[in-house]
Amino acid sequence: MIGKLVGTLVHKHPPQILVDCHGVGYEVDVPMSTFYNLPALGEAVALLTHFVVREDAQLLYGFATPPEREAFRQLIKISGVGPRMALSVVGPEPDRAGASRRQPGCRPAHQGARRG
Repeated sequence: MIGKLVGTLVHKHPPQILVDCHGVGYEVDVPMSTFYNLPALGEAVALLTHFVVREDAQLLYGFATPPEREAFRQLIKISGVGPRMALSVVGPEPDRAGASRRQPGCRPAHQGARRG
């Protein structure tokens, strides 16, 4: 398992970044809260990671803080919550007030309730 990356930030395009670690480039998906706090290109970066191996892909997710990574890990344990949704819940864009209520697949409790 890859638990942490330390290297040089080479490229960033939300929500993915590229980190060069001694000549090996790692593509890492990060929550927007981490993305907005990244250093400038060419500077050193350190991320805690979560590595996912699927039949069709190997995916690496990065986080600035242990609580972000732990929240992500708890969210992906929930049936129907995948890594993309978990990333958006863990680190919504700062200017999106109430973002957790507008995530795909999430709706207020009153929607879909039967009225009698």
